[in-house]
Amino acid sequence: MPGGQTLGIDIGSSATKALLLNADSTWEMHEWPSIEGLWQNLRTWLDERETQIERVGITAHGPSAIVIRDGALLGRIIPWHEPLPSGCKRPTEGRHKLPQTRAWVPSRLAQWELENGPIGDGVAIQLKDLYNWELTGVIARDSRSMRGYVAQTHLHLPEDVIGLVTEEGSMLSGIPAGTEVICGCDDLTAGVLGLNANEGVLFNLANTSEHVGQVGGEPLDEMSWLPPLGRLPSLSYNATTATFETPLSQRDLMVRDLREKFPDNEMWIGGGFAMNKELVESRNAIFRCGSEVSALGVARLAQRTPNAVIFGAGKVGRGFLAQLLSRAGWKFSLIDAHAGSVEKLKENGGWDVYNLSTEEKERIEAVSIMHSDENWEGLIANCDLILTSMGADQLEGWAEQIRNVLCERLEIGKVDLILAENHPRPASAVRQTLLKNANQRQTQLIEAKLGIAQAQVLRSCIEPLESQHPLTVQIQDHWILPLDGDALKTNFTIEGFKKMPNFERELTRKLFTYNCVNAMVCYLGYLAGYEWLADAANDQRIATLALQAGRESSAALVKAYNFEPEEQQQWCERALAKYQDETIRDPIERNARDPVRKLGRFERLLGPIHLCKEHYLPYDSLLIGVAAALQYPGAMMEDSLPLGEANAKLQSLLASESI
Repeated sequence: MPGGQTLGIDIGSSATKALLLNADSTWEMHEWPSIEGLWQNLRTWLDERETQIERVGITAHGPSAIVIRDGALLGRIIPWHEPLPSGCKRPTEGRHKLPQTRAWVPSRLAQWELENGPIGDGVAIQLKDLYNWELTGVIARDSRSMRGYVAQTHLHLPEDVIGLVTEEGSMLSGIPAGTEVICGCDDLTAGVLGLNANEGVLFNLANTSEHVGQVGGEPLDEMSWLPPLGRLPSLSYNATTATFETPLSQRDLMVRDLREKFPDNEMWIGGGFAMNKELVESRNAIFRCGSEVSALGVARLAQRTPNAVIFGAGKVGRGFLAQLLSRAGWKFSLIDAHAGSVEKLKENGGWDVYNLSTEEKERIEAVSIMHSDENWEGLIANCDLILTSMGADQLEGWAEQIRNVLCERLEIGKVDLILAENHPRPASAVRQTLLKNANQRQTQLIEAKLGIAQAQVLRSCIEPLESQHPLTVQIQDHWILPLDGDALKTNFTIEGFKKMPNFERELTRKLFTYNCVNAMVCYLGYLAGYEWLADAANDQRIATLALQAGRESSAALVKAYNFEPEEQQQWCERALAKYQDETIRDPIERNARDPVRKLGRFERLLGPIHLCKEHYLPYDSLLIGVAAALQYPGAMMEDSLPLGEANAKLQSLLASESI
């Protein structure tokens, strides 16, 4: 669940590092000499802090020779750095391209057999696999770590969960029993993951034995090459002959010689020696990580991909929430009540989001797409976050429907619900509905473990053009989703999700500024005969009146909530500028629909009017907006306002030449 930690362990030749990676990407690390061993130091460190470890990943130096037979370690651990005895050199096997400049796994196993006799039915593994076995009782290995040796059994992808920490493993390590353990990877690959290096990046892992290489691509002459495996990219690289005693100047020369064999790209550096600023500068490298690099990398590999569920596959759900989740690396599922939309989304396998400003197209895909009548309970049971963008009038019925499933999920742990709805008080409405018919246990769970936060949707998401695929969502180039940070129960991190304190005032600010200006433009624009919002907003008479109404509302907001006047003025101007953006072809009909709700007491026009009245401020332009809204088909309001003068001004405006 969000807030859980991933433990990454890197057993190096000289030092061992244990790193706790939090869900928000922060981390803390402890380091000690490898000669002191692993488990006792790890247990002591973990005992000194409160942890919530949900997964473990281990990496270690190699290639080594280690054999397990009949449930026991047989012979000694033969490390990578000791001299290879005469007669033990063996050719490598498989797809790995490995120059014979060092002893790979087949040669080390020949050395093991020289000391212990034939391996027979024993299983050859690497050092990280030995520690995984001690934790879980499961023998597992990955083909990349077994450099040049083709194993036939016990193979897993590095990111695979191979087992759970046993009671014995917990006593040994201090890691809670039942914690998931992945297969893990070699320390070189873990270092590349720690650098977060993408394809084409040149890297330098500056540890005891330094590596220089490039991420991705096909084999290069004179270089070791590892093919892609699972989530791991292919790597071309070579290692220096540096040892513990090699001077820095000589290290630099070795790295320079290796770097010249690769394209002249920028080089990212990490590792223990990368902590030396002068060394980094002398290599003209970009510092990315220190000694934590491999522990961080294997923790990232082990970190569970978080899952979200979005209720509502409309334009905001697919064109904003889904895109932010996708870019943050989250998996997500979509649930919608419209059978036709669900069927089309399933057939297409995803949809495109088209940025109106940059003209860039991005493909978005959900893990699953389901109709609200299908059995989606399993999605909720395994989710880390729930979001809605289904329409304000659907919220309370949905809350009643989801209560039992949601409470079953809350038995597992806390979860947050983000409401991206055009509703004045969605969080309050949903919480009240959930509690209304809840039993005692459900009430306890909802109050203690459920965060319900409203979000502000400031991005325009509109229909596609006829030339685009009908599932395409066109979007405004806006990337921030403000939400109520005080209401959250978990500590998730998603780029673009802006957790804000005192959110109630921000909600009112958005409603009384953006929505207020929008209402003025769309209802006046409708009466003036415009079809598109931007065309109406660029009519000078409408723009002037909308801006005047926004300023009347802004004056009341400044008085009531102590916003900075200049900043609030900028809000008002940005709101009008948004609706004047001609790249956003948004129909007035979409913005003006549901006029009864929008003429509510606390809504975008009447809300600012009452706030102005409370602080003895003028609201003449806002009244003209109300008069215009009341002429929209189906419009009505419960409030009684003096609209005689406003109606006269409206008729004069509509009769003007500009309109």
